[in-house]
Formats: sequence, C-alpha cells, structure tokens
Amino acid sequence: MARARALTPDVRRAQLLAAACRVLARKGYARASVSDIIREAGVARGTFYNYFESKQALFHAALVDLTAHIHGVVQPIDETADLPPQVLGNITRVVGAMLSSDEVVPLLNAVGHDEEADAVLRSFYADATARVAEALRRGQAIGVVRPGDPQLRACCLIGMVREPIFQAWLAGESLSADELVMEVLTFMSQGVLETG
Repeated sequence: MARARALTPDVRRAQLLAAACRVLARKGYARASVSDIIREAGVARGTFYNYFESKQALFHAALVDLTAHIHGVVQPIDETADLPPQVLGNITRVVGAMLSSDEVVPLLNAVGHDEEADAVLRSFYADATARVAEALRRGQAIGVVRPGDPQLRACCLIGMVREPIFQAWLAGESLSADELVMEVLTFMSQGVLETG
C-alpha cells in the first residue's frame, strides 16, 4: 500500500486553522482546548506546536486570515464607471464572505477573550470603517452620496451587514444573502423614511 504524501507546511497550517475555526465556532474560545483542535484536525500534539505556540496564537492567526479574506473581496470603486453595479458587487462579495461558513460569525464576534485577539478585531473594524468612510467621502465629492458624517454612516452600513448575519447565527436561522444585499442596497439608495 502506498504511503500518503506528507502535507506541505502551508497546507498543514491551513488544516489546523480550519479545524480551530470549527472547534471555536462550536465550543467558543474559552471552552475550546488544544486537545479539541488536534482531535478535529487529526494531528498529533507535536504537530500543533510546530505551527502554533498556543491556542491564543492559533486564534490570532485565524482572525488575521479571516479579516484579510474579507478585506480582500472588496474591489476598488472606479469613479469613471457605473457606480451602482460596483457597489452591489462589493456588498454581495462581503456578504458572501461572511456567510461562507458557520465559523466566520463567531470569530468576528469573539471579543473579550484576550487582548491580542481584541486588537485584531479592533483593527479589522477600524480599517473596514475607514474604507467605507473614504468611499462615502469620495461619493459626496462627486455628488452621488448625500451630505452627512461619513464615519458615522460607515459604522451604520457595516452594522447593516453584520447585525442581520449575527442575529441569524444566534437564532440558528438561515439568512438569504440575496435578500440581505438588496435590503442594504435599498436602504443605501432610498433610506427608511418617506420625505415629502
């Protein structure tokens, strides 16, 4: 019988991160242990420690990878091209990334377990807010976004995407990505109150 080929370090690291995300989503950070993670990954304890010095280090790496992935799906807006399809595309990709697995939401809401992880989450949300605020400022400058505080509006827009996903996860319900995208886009373009 042929012997299985050894995994490359990158593939092994990804395997450990995926296993950790599943365990953390199921048990939460405080209750998850290194033993749980190595059992989920099907590796020896020594293999785990070849890649990560602790559960905290692995959690930090998982957050860094996840936040980089979400940031990576956002495409720069070309102000010379039709704007609504570009905005729709970015919202669709962000929602898709956040709904891509059951592990994303618990990780993005795992605040208060350790300072290093909290710093990653603060950085992620600060960067996301700054990116959206800058897009709103540019939109105001070219006359396609109503006047208002771009920073505050950016926080609200991020919450409009994050909160329905989080609440659906808490309730164990499914959420239609298409419906969420259309509600966010409708809210952005029309607002909530009728003015007349």
